[in-house]
Amino acid sequence: MRTLIFIFSFLLLVTQTVTAQSEPRLYAEANPLEAAIGEPIKVSFILEHGKNNGRFTPPDWEAAGFRLLGSSQSSSISIMNGERSASAVYNYTITPVEAGNLTIPSVSMNNEGIELNTGPIAIKVLPNADGISPTLPKRSPAQPQRAPKRKYKTIKM
Repeated sequence: MRTLIFIFSFLLLVTQTVTAQSEPRLYAEANPLEAAIGEPIKVSFILEHGKNNGRFTPPDWEAAGFRLLGSSQSSSISIMNGERSASAVYNYTITPVEAGNLTIPSVSMNNEGIELNTGPIAIKVLPNADGISPTLPKRSPAQPQRAPKRKYKTIKM
């Protein structure tokens, strides 16, 4: 009887350990933290142990003094030894349009009823050494450049 109670207690402990997950977390990273006007900066917003529901809203880049050059998103799910972990990464490539101390504002996201927040990131923007602002792309990443139409030739045998 003692053995049966021991086995039942052990199984109960193991199932609770396997089903326990870490709390969801949202944080931001930027690289580099010091750049000249027109140089690209990679900003990543990382969601760990949360559900990627696709409702992430990035900050207003223009209001913060940046121009958006491009964006991408990736997600991963891993189950190892019965433990599930998931993450989503929202990457943005931005460039500063003015010199000075700029701030990437904090971002918030509701994830399964839990409000997650990032902290603001300070970016030091230096003027260009030659004093000339580089030309920035005129197209918006929301309107990607279209590939030329390809012509296909059908060969009958």
